[in-house]
Amino acid sequence: MRLLVLDLDGTLWDHEDASQLEPPYHFSDDCLTDSKGERLCLFPGVRDFLKWASKRFLLSIASWNVEEKVRPILEGFDLWDYFLFPKIENHPNKGDMILRIIEELHSIGYKVEDIIYVDDRDIHVDNVKMAVPGVDFIHMWVDVKSFEELKQLLKMMG
Repeated sequence: MRLLVLDLDGTLWDHEDASQLEPPYHFSDDCLTDSKGERLCLFPGVRDFLKWASKRFLLSIASWNVEEKVRPILEGFDLWDYFLFPKIENHPNKGDMILRIIEELHSIGYKVEDIIYVDDRDIHVDNVKMAVPGVDFIHMWVDVKSFEELKQLLKMMG
């Protein structure tokens, strides 16, 4: 199976640090407003992309965030159930997060043959490649400019 690991802040949505938001959240379509009036919006095409990708990949998350703040956002947008063993943790070691995702997938019988990691920032790539040699990195908004382009690139990658 192919594993597609996604970042959240700046990748799936337009907020740079969703852990700074304060519940309760008010959801309206593809945006939310927190208790302080701060907004977070999904990038265009995220929902369609996840629906498409979920039929072709094992999907997970590696995000440097506080899960208690961010999981309710994913749940409020009805996106949480797309992801297997998501790692939303308050540290930058995404290599460790991805290794543990793979271990947990193995423990329930999945054989992960190909790993693709998508992030809007490339600061974690060396750490990820050291922990998970052979991982393919897609730099969101640099290598691709939209979720439609991401879909096309993933199709070309096989």
